[in-house]
Amino acid sequence: MEKSLSKNKKNREAKNERAFFAFLSPWLIGFLLFTLIPMAFSLFFSFNKVSVNNLEGLKWVGLDNFSLILRGDSVFWVALRNTFIFAALRVGVGVIIAILVALLLNHNFRLKRLLRTLIFIPALLPIVGSAIVWRQLFSNDFSLFNYLLNFIGISPVSWMSWNNAMGSILLMSIWCGIGPTMIIIHASLQNVPQSLVEAAEIDGANSFVKFKNITLPMISPTIFYIVITGIIGALQAFVEMQLLNGNSESTTTLTMQVMSNVFSGFGLGYASAMSWIIFVIVGVLTAIFFKVINRAVYYENKVD
Repeated sequence: MEKSLSKNKKNREAKNERAFFAFLSPWLIGFLLFTLIPMAFSLFFSFNKVSVNNLEGLKWVGLDNFSLILRGDSVFWVALRNTFIFAALRVGVGVIIAILVALLLNHNFRLKRLLRTLIFIPALLPIVGSAIVWRQLFSNDFSLFNYLLNFIGISPVSWMSWNNAMGSILLMSIWCGIGPTMIIIHASLQNVPQSLVEAAEIDGANSFVKFKNITLPMISPTIFYIVITGIIGALQAFVEMQLLNGNSESTTTLTMQVMSNVFSGFGLGYASAMSWIIFVIVGVLTAIFFKVINRAVYYENKVD
């Protein structure tokens, strides 16, 4: 009897194990084909001089590609500066606006659902379609923004000029990303214990004090998650810059440089080396965020 029960248990475990790997296999196959294997090829190419049109002409150069990028590529450092500026403003301003909107939607008022829907709609639109629409809004020939400015007596603005291009792209990017961020923060606000809020109100705390000492610490894990994922995404920005302002030096980013170098005289090896430099930068920044900023995040069962 015991042997029969043990055998049935092993059969169930084997069946569950097969089911587990069956459900896991689509993701695992996709990860191997589209992430792990391409990363391995990219790492190999980064130590070689090779053209995307002539893979047979591969030549081992060691660390020369990395050295050339870090020491002799001035455009790389411009792209790095632009990427950091874009990431900091995109995440910083976007999170602040999303928190304010989420706090507003945390109150009951008429048209609340309509406002929430309107704010989230841009996230449902394809980024390419949104960029094309915003390019028309920023166009010098026909700009809805300039028409509105002219209507109220303000001189037209050259939205895509050298000085204004980054700000214009940030405006479009924040508009597209505020919806999902707002929804996540709004959901986090629902978990703030009302007993703490009511106790603070009894003690005479105003809205700012309640937000600073109760609400903000309670939603800090969510904000930390949003900041980390937002920084990682912003450091890989490509579509907004490419479609709105092309390869202008004022808005070129690291990812744009990778794509440009693949099909230029620098070649696939040079672009692969740059992509690994981006990988290291993202990894280092993420580690710093976890080491430094995570200390300020409140966790209910956190032990110092």
